[in-house]
Amino acid sequence: MTFASFFYANENNVLALILFLAFLVFVIAKRKRFEVQGRFIFFLYKTKLGLKWMANIARHRKAVNIYATIGVFAAFASIAFMIYLLVPYLGMMIQHPQTTTPALTLVLPVTGIPGVFGVPILYWIIVLILVVIFHEGSHGFVAISRKIKVKSSGFGFFLAVLPLAFVEPDEKSFERAKKSDQLKVLSAGSFTNILMGLLALGLYFLLSHFLVSSNLISFSPLIMHIGAVISGPALHVLPNNVSISQINGKSFTTTSQAINLMESVEPGQYVNLTTTTGQTYAIKSVYSSSMNTSTHSFIGNFSGVYFTYEGTQPFIISPISPNAFPENNPESQVLYWFDGLFLWMFVIALGVGLANFLPIFYITDGCKIVEVSLGYVIKDKKKRLMITNCIIIFFSIFLILLTPLGNVIFSVLHL
Repeated sequence: MTFASFFYANENNVLALILFLAFLVFVIAKRKRFEVQGRFIFFLYKTKLGLKWMANIARHRKAVNIYATIGVFAAFASIAFMIYLLVPYLGMMIQHPQTTTPALTLVLPVTGIPGVFGVPILYWIIVLILVVIFHEGSHGFVAISRKIKVKSSGFGFFLAVLPLAFVEPDEKSFERAKKSDQLKVLSAGSFTNILMGLLALGLYFLLSHFLVSSNLISFSPLIMHIGAVISGPALHVLPNNVSISQINGKSFTTTSQAINLMESVEPGQYVNLTTTTGQTYAIKSVYSSSMNTSTHSFIGNFSGVYFTYEGTQPFIISPISPNAFPENNPESQVLYWFDGLFLWMFVIALGVGLANFLPIFYITDGCKIVEVSLGYVIKDKKKRLMITNCIIIFFSIFLILLTPLGNVIFSVLHL
């Protein structure tokens, strides 16, 4: 096996190992710059990177204020929207835990793990970096525009494992700010992520339309595998354990297309099935009373029928779907790669934006948004914190029950 073929077959693992080793070297070299907070819960690397860029944007105070105000409304609308979608879905999971897919899964660059939606690692890294930069940058320029001092920016780890990024406002400056300004700062990051996701979705559709209309994308044909012929005209004509690549001289890319090709001839006409080895079997169709109309041809009953894709060409960058591949030229492959980037940016950015608005696990902006919002109606700080904690615990349990763990719990309760 050549290195190229090995890399193509194991690209995610190889890239993950290279990036992990490079980052490990950086962490070891800069270990004295990391600040530990919260009894070894947070490991933070503080810098001044991006603060000047945030200050330049913050100069446009009126535009930033309009943007941030819309973000506050988006925060509460997103929370209401998520509750509206997820409460009925939780009811479905409770009633049918064995058959209902969990509403929430992690999006990570790994495959084969229950409850994890796998993403090609290069897409995951690029999108995550962009999501973090724009999320934290939005917090920063809105804070500066509202006269809240920003001390530093940087990145770090939660529990020494999970990566995070941050913009650190001056706590006293933030606490002195009006509640409306605090909400604007807290909402800005996730609002920007949601806009990123929607913009990426639009670009994905535009580029997909261009790829298809320009014939820059091709689809890998399907192969229909037939285990055995049970009855009908195909019996004693079509051999068992045969793989069909063409029906009436035409390839097919979906199962419905294969069925349509089979049923497009009238009873009495021949259906020509071509195997992957090039042999063609002509089978005369007949009328069957079990069919809906006389235009449906019938050639027999089969067992062990399943469809697979033809051998796929290797890509250094994973394709968007398992059956769509660009033409074999650099231009179409580059466009196709960007199409995949936009698709995953929509999934990850929108998911991060919506999830971060929810008050869960004491780690999202939604937790502080709830606390600040309650300040309008509850002046007593202890009482406000107690109610905030109850809301966070409730939402955290609610979200856990929407994951694969919820399926397990409800399945046990159904026994």
